[in-house]
Amino acid sequence: MKLKKILYITIIILLLAAAGVLWIITPIANGYTAKYLCSHTFTSRLDADIALERFVKPMHVLFRGVVPEIDTAAKEVTVKYFGFLRPRTAVWREGCGCTLLVDRTANDLHKQHEAAHINHASIAADTTNALWPMGNLVNRDSLRDTINWAAIDHILDKEMQGQSTTGAKRNTTLALVVAWKGQIIAERYAEGVDENTSLLGWSATKSVTGALTGVMVKDHGLDIHAPIGLPEWAGDVRKDITIDHLLRMESGLDFDENYTPMAKATEMLYKCADMGAFAAARPPAAAPDQRWVYSSGSSNVLADVLYTRVGSSPEAMHHLAYDEFFNRLGITTAVFEHDESDAFVGSSYLYMSARDWLRVCKLYMDDGVWNGERILPEGWVQYSLTPTPNATDACYGAHIWLNAAQEPADRQMPGVPTDAFMFKGFQSQWIVGIPSKDLMVARLGVTHGEERWSPEEVIVGVLGVLEGNEK
Repeated sequence: MKLKKILYITIIILLLAAAGVLWIITPIANGYTAKYLCSHTFTSRLDADIALERFVKPMHVLFRGVVPEIDTAAKEVTVKYFGFLRPRTAVWREGCGCTLLVDRTANDLHKQHEAAHINHASIAADTTNALWPMGNLVNRDSLRDTINWAAIDHILDKEMQGQSTTGAKRNTTLALVVAWKGQIIAERYAEGVDENTSLLGWSATKSVTGALTGVMVKDHGLDIHAPIGLPEWAGDVRKDITIDHLLRMESGLDFDENYTPMAKATEMLYKCADMGAFAAARPPAAAPDQRWVYSSGSSNVLADVLYTRVGSSPEAMHHLAYDEFFNRLGITTAVFEHDESDAFVGSSYLYMSARDWLRVCKLYMDDGVWNGERILPEGWVQYSLTPTPNATDACYGAHIWLNAAQEPADRQMPGVPTDAFMFKGFQSQWIVGIPSKDLMVARLGVTHGEERWSPEEVIVGVLGVLEGNEK
C-alpha cells in the first residue's frame, strides 16, 4: 500500500512537471508558429500547410501540438496549442510584414499603421530590360564558351535534390543562386518559389542592419564611436557602449543567444512588444570592448538607436531603409518586419528574394559603391570586414561573419578563400561573397537541428568548374 502511494505521488509530480513545461513552452511554440506562418503566407506568399508540416513541426517534438487558424481576409494567423490552449496571433500589414501581438490588439496595430502614412511604393525606374544586378534579366550567352554549364548545373541540381558527397542530410533549400563576375550564372528554386519570392534571412538581417548604419554614417552624420547615452545606462559601465560595440558584438550586455524556452533571445522575439528596449534593459556582464558574445539583442538595440536617430517614426525609418538603401540598389522585394513599437526587428526579420540578398552582397563586394554611386561611406566595407579582436578565430567583423582564421580548421569554411564574408542566419541562411574570386552564392531555406547546411561544397565545386578543373 505504501509503495502504491509513492507511485501515485510520483505520477502526480511527473504530470505536474509536464504541465509546467507545457505551460512554459506553449506561448513560445504558438508565438513562433503564428509569426512564421503569417510571414510565410502573406509576405512570402507560400503555402502555409507545407510550412506547418515541413518547417514548423520538425522544430521540436512539442511543436507538434500547435493548431493554426489562418484568416486570409484579415491577414492574421492565430495559433492555439491543442486547438484551445494559450492562443497567439500575428498580424500582417502592408509594407510592415507580420507582427506578433504581445501587448496590443490587431485593431491597435492597424490604427497605428494608418497613422504612420508609410510610403510603400517601389522604385520608379523601370529595370525590366536591364541585366542583373541593375535589372532582373539574366543572360548566360556572354559566358557560354568559357564555362562547363553542365557541371555547374549538376552541382546546383544535386543540392536541390538533397544530395551531398559527404552523405549529410539536407533539408529544404528554397533558393540557391550563384553569381560570378557580376552576373548570375545559375539559380534554382523550390516548387512555388521564384526569383521574386521574398524569403526570410533570419540573422542575415543583421548585416543589412549594419549596412543601414553605414548609410546613417554617410548621410546623417552618425558617430559610431560616441557613447549612445541611453538614460538607463547612465549608472554603470553601459554608459560607455557605442554603436561600434553593438556592431562588433562587444557591448558587454548580458544576453544568452540560444533558443531554449527560457533564453533571453527567445523571450525577446516571442514575448516582447519592444525588442530593442528589452535588450537595452539587460544588465552588464562585462565592460564594453572586453569580450565578444554574439547577440541578437545587440542588433535590436542598434535598430532602436537608428529608429531614434533618424526621427523616431516609422515613416522616417522606412525612408532610410527603402528610399536611401533598397531602392537605390534596385531591390524591390524587401519587407523589413516590425515589432509592436514599429521599429524594425534588426536581428532577424528581413525578407528579400535571393537575387536581392545578393545585391546587398555585391554592394560589399564593390566597396559600398553601386552603379557609380557611393551608398556606404568610404572605408565602411573595410571596417565591416576587419576582424573584431575579441572574436573567436577572427570569425566576425561588424555585423558580418568572416572566414579569416589563420588555421583552415578554425575557419567556417576551410576549403574557401580567407577573404570570404558571410551574411548568415538561423536554419542555414547563407549569403557569401568572395572578392578574390568575384563569386557570390545565396542559399535560403530551412534546415533543422544538427543537419547544418553549408555552402562550402557548392562553392568549392563551382570554383573548380570556373577555374577549369572540371572541364
